[in-house]
Amino acid sequence: MIIRFFDWDQPKNVTSASKGFQKDDKVVVEHEWGAFIADVLIVDKNVEGEDVAGKVIRKATSQDLEMTLNYKAREHEMLVEAKKETRSLEIPMKVIDVRISLDGSCAVIAFVADGRVDFRQLVKNLSSRYGKSIRLQQVGSRDEARRCGGYGICGRELCCRKMSGGLCSISTEMARCQFISHRGSDRISGLCGRLMCCLSYEAKQYQEMMKEMPQRGDIVNFSGKKGKVLEQMTLSEKLKVELEDRSIVFVSIEELKKK
Repeated sequence: MIIRFFDWDQPKNVTSASKGFQKDDKVVVEHEWGAFIADVLIVDKNVEGEDVAGKVIRKATSQDLEMTLNYKAREHEMLVEAKKETRSLEIPMKVIDVRISLDGSCAVIAFVADGRVDFRQLVKNLSSRYGKSIRLQQVGSRDEARRCGGYGICGRELCCRKMSGGLCSISTEMARCQFISHRGSDRISGLCGRLMCCLSYEAKQYQEMMKEMPQRGDIVNFSGKKGKVLEQMTLSEKLKVELEDRSIVFVSIEELKKK
């Protein structure tokens, strides 16, 4: 079964001895940090390559849901205090959320930071103040954007918010193969400051089409002359070719095949 503990969290694998759960059910899961309420994403499937993160105890009851609501004020108090402590200790991190386990013994604090940070003193201070086990979880800026939500430059809801699954890795190669990397990072980055999720939607198709075309730097024959491929124009199935006399021509793949 695939579940999500928190709205900034990645999907996790869990086991369940019971049957009858459905998508969007709220269940109580025993995690190594304690029992937390989680949302069921997919019942009969696992996240490939991921370890089991816990065991489903039961479907969440009205008492369980009421308990989590009762913790909201305390979680907000801890969030404010954690932010004050990070400023006081001058730790380069941004605290974004606090969640308390059902039995109240553990608090999970989510934060965003560039690289690794030393938060040991923060844990000591908060643990002493609240008498709880404190666990810090570093998340990415895309996970933070998923939690906050919003709308992209396309006018639609953020992909990370709309899609319930895990966030795939977005690389500059995806932009390069679609010939939009020249636009600059600002124009192809989302609200999170990272490359936009939608760059992955058609990247595979572009990459497959490019395999069938001569690559940049290849020498091709056209009208009895040799030329070097400068650029692949994937959608129009054309090549930008520099001939031996330094002139530039645009050649379709069909024309090359006929030669």
